[in-house]
Amino acid sequence: MKTPAHNLARAQCYHSLSRLLASPSGEAAEHWQAYEQAIEGLSVASDNLPFDYTKASSLESSLNSDPNALERLFASYGALFEVGDKGPPLAIREELSPGANPASKEEVARFYEHFGYTLGEAYAWQPDHLSVLMEFMYFLAWHESQATDAKLVSSLRAAQNDFAKRHLADWIPALANNVSVRDDAALLLILALENAAEFTTADIKWLAVTTLSETEA
Repeated sequence: MKTPAHNLARAQCYHSLSRLLASPSGEAAEHWQAYEQAIEGLSVASDNLPFDYTKASSLESSLNSDPNALERLFASYGALFEVGDKGPPLAIREELSPGANPASKEEVARFYEHFGYTLGEAYAWQPDHLSVLMEFMYFLAWHESQATDAKLVSSLRAAQNDFAKRHLADWIPALANNVSVRDDAALLLILALENAAEFTTADIKWLAVTTLSETEA
């Protein structure tokens, strides 16, 4: 059974994961605070989810046990995803991931346009960045939690189910594994991706069941 509280918790998890997977820029102190807040938000929201999600505590434990964890995350993020003579070693954008649908970037842009979701200048040219995909799921889940019209609720739920299956399911687990193979010292980044993989996998299964139940009702 879905409730607004469930959807708010799901939305908070997507929002926190989006912040953890965004490109670090600007003042380091600001990003440290943002990451700490995101990890705390993820931990709190995980207690109110309508499905099992157990990995959130791993991020908090890593952050508390290693004072240099965030510095390594920032360094590894740039080295893995943003620099390289022939492009970055790994893709954190869906369009560039191995085996991706060539039309994925255009497809997510159409989703955003349909639901009135606009991007800031920093991400306007990369709407398929993993952080943006997560934030769009937050946008949909939050609006569902606030909706009272049954048709709107149904539309938002169907959109989440469709978008997550198309643009989150197939490549996040592989990305988490590839980061761990290339840079096993970047534990916080690895854990952030593993959390994204576990959470989205569980949410996609839950969305599929609840959407089917609503269709059959």
